[in-house]
Amino acid sequence: MKKIWRIFRRDIKRLSTNIVALIVVGGVCIIPSLYAWFNIAANMDPYSNTGGVPIAVTNNDKGTYSDIAGDMNIGNEIISNLKKNDALGWKFVDESEAVHGVKSGKYYAAIVIPEDFSESMASVLSGNIKRPELIYYLNEKKNAIAPKVTDTGATTIQTQVNTEFVETVSKTVSDILGETIVSTENDIEKMQEDLIADMNKTSENIASYQKNLKSFEERFKSSESMIESAKKTSQNAGTMINSSISAINQMNKIISESRKTTSSIASDFSTNITKGENILSDINSDVKSDLGKINGDLQSINSKVQTNIEAVENAIESNEKIIAKLKNIERKLPLFDASSLINKLEEQNNKDREIIEALKKGNENISDALENAETASNEISSVIENSQNDLRKIKGDINSSVVPNINSSLDSFSTISGQLNGLLSGAESKAAQLTPVFTSLEKSMEDTQNALKSTGNAISNVQQNTEGVIADLNALKNSQAFGEFMDITGMSADEVADFIATPVKLDTEVFYPVKNYGSAIGTFYTNLAIWVGGIVLIAIFKLEIDKDEEIKSFTHAQGYFGRWILFVVIGLIQSLIICLGDILILKTQCVNPVAFIFAGLVASFVYVNIIYALSITFKHIGKALCVLLVIIQIPGSSGTYPIEMMPGFFQKLNPLLPFTYGINAMREAMAGMYGLNYIKDIGCLLIYVPIFIAIGVLIRPIFLNINRLFDKKLRETGLMICEEEGLTKERVRLSSAVTALVNQDEYRADIYSKVEKFEEKYKKRIKRGFEAIVVIPLILLVLMFSIDAKMELLILWIISIIAISLYIIVVEFIHENLHRKLKMADMSMDDIAEEIRKIRSKEDER
Repeated sequence: MKKIWRIFRRDIKRLSTNIVALIVVGGVCIIPSLYAWFNIAANMDPYSNTGGVPIAVTNNDKGTYSDIAGDMNIGNEIISNLKKNDALGWKFVDESEAVHGVKSGKYYAAIVIPEDFSESMASVLSGNIKRPELIYYLNEKKNAIAPKVTDTGATTIQTQVNTEFVETVSKTVSDILGETIVSTENDIEKMQEDLIADMNKTSENIASYQKNLKSFEERFKSSESMIESAKKTSQNAGTMINSSISAINQMNKIISESRKTTSSIASDFSTNITKGENILSDINSDVKSDLGKINGDLQSINSKVQTNIEAVENAIESNEKIIAKLKNIERKLPLFDASSLINKLEEQNNKDREIIEALKKGNENISDALENAETASNEISSVIENSQNDLRKIKGDINSSVVPNINSSLDSFSTISGQLNGLLSGAESKAAQLTPVFTSLEKSMEDTQNALKSTGNAISNVQQNTEGVIADLNALKNSQAFGEFMDITGMSADEVADFIATPVKLDTEVFYPVKNYGSAIGTFYTNLAIWVGGIVLIAIFKLEIDKDEEIKSFTHAQGYFGRWILFVVIGLIQSLIICLGDILILKTQCVNPVAFIFAGLVASFVYVNIIYALSITFKHIGKALCVLLVIIQIPGSSGTYPIEMMPGFFQKLNPLLPFTYGINAMREAMAGMYGLNYIKDIGCLLIYVPIFIAIGVLIRPIFLNINRLFDKKLRETGLMICEEEGLTKERVRLSSAVTALVNQDEYRADIYSKVEKFEEKYKKRIKRGFEAIVVIPLILLVLMFSIDAKMELLILWIISIIAISLYIIVVEFIHENLHRKLKMADMSMDDIAEEIRKIRSKEDER
């Protein structure tokens, strides 16, 4: 342990006594932070600057006219609204300029409103539907992100047009419906009042007719006394003829007036009752027609609400499928914690279910309104039909019973009166015949009086029925069904239009809000900068430990940890600068700064361990692996896009990457913590440390001589930077040296045989290795463009290059090792003994 700290102190002393070295170290500490800061600052809030993204807009719409919506020119409305919208850089040009501008790159996109746009929109109102279209031109070559921004602009216009059109048409229909209902209400009330007034007048006429009938009865009573008197004096016919004829003429006059009165009564009755029937029929027809229209509109609203219910239920079903998949992934990958996302999706499902309940309740209310309207229509029709039946019955009674009875009695009386008049006019000789005539006349008068009483009773019944009809009409006016029908007129056209245009209102509740895009993406760039800082360290500082008077010897582990401390300390300084700059300079959001900085320090500690272990164990190949790891982690760590949007290969790789946990830990500190997620992420990060320390301490010694050979070959090019210092395994084993010393001839013969056999295939093996390093990656490259598994083939392509390179290196190592043994076989006994003394001396130093 002491030697490890001695190596570290020596490194610090060398750096602190050299001003140039201190400046370089300062640059090494700051440069990674610049990488993070510039990227975060550039992405701080890019979507607030979309007003500078030029999008051409052309309006060719000629407009149209609709009976429901009136004059329409939706194109002009779109242009008017876009001029008030600064979300994007709208440029209003003609169509040719728009298309040419998109092709040339002057505009990122163009939206053309065709000539028949308004006409197509209005076609839905006529039933001959033609779907309107906006023509959208897009230049995807100009920028990768811009098409997504411009797509949003085009979608916004489409949504705005749809919403405004639906709202306008709905409002217009609701206004017309409301006006119709109000007009119908006024007509019904007026007709009710007219009918009641007519029925009251009819009732008054009936009272007058009853009065006339009483007058007739009184006159008939006086006629009875006159007939009785005529009967008594019939024996004095000569003297009484003139008075009798006068009395009979008076009776004929009364009969004539009775006929006229009866005819007038029947005519007035028939006219008033017919008028009442027509009014009630008109009321019934208008009510049924208007309620039919109302039912149609309510059913349309009901249908749209049901469509929205189905849409929300589909969203719930999709969320439940996603939740099931996440739970399945969580079971298979214990390191993957999806509980937060699952909870959010389940909470969203609960909210969606509440929306469905509200929509269903609204639908039930609409259905109730439909039932109430239908009930009102049935009750109104029932009352009107009963009233009509009563009127028809009254009319039938008058025409079939009352009037014929009166006319029959009057006809009988008239016949008898005529007979009497004929008799009186004949002669006195027939005076004796007057007595039976008067008796018959007296009986006819009695029948007539009975008929008049029956007529009075019938008219009394008519009056009662008339008063019942009046009472029914008043009851109808004050009934609940009629009131519910009239309440429909209270619908607000604006409210109906707003509901149909946007039946579902999204109530957003944000958990862990992030103030800008830079803060959200900052965790990714911070982790990336920390990793880049580790790569800068292995590019600037030597990995191997050199020997001097202060440190003459050390073991593999001592050398590893002696330089490891320097890398870790500088890495922590890099991370501290990056994290402090994020918070203090860029002012990125950070709910818990201490936790954020601690996560950065842990991430640096882990990343430097990984980079240092790979680089010192596998040298140049290890450094290439560090670069490969950062390439894989950029798409595979869910730093920018959700991992669910990435190919399946990266989704499987995500739980294995250290970036995943470093970014998640910083997000917890940046936006707010949930449960033990922060501690879990820190714990998962630290798991990598012992794994890569084991690689550096235990596996590295196996590759010492291979690495030395690899460096030697690269150094021979005169172009590659390679380290000459550092530990190596003994080039000659002690057992081999002893064997060569004890039995030199046998050892020499064995080595010559092995070298001869190896040299026979050496060149062929090297040739095949170089052929394989060209052909196999080329085949995989061709397959990448032919099948879908591109990411898997890319990984195989990289692995094949590394594996074949290792094969060539191992062959070269064996070749050099055999020649080294061959050289020992050619040594003298004294040289071999000297080599054995050197090996023992090095072992004693350790």
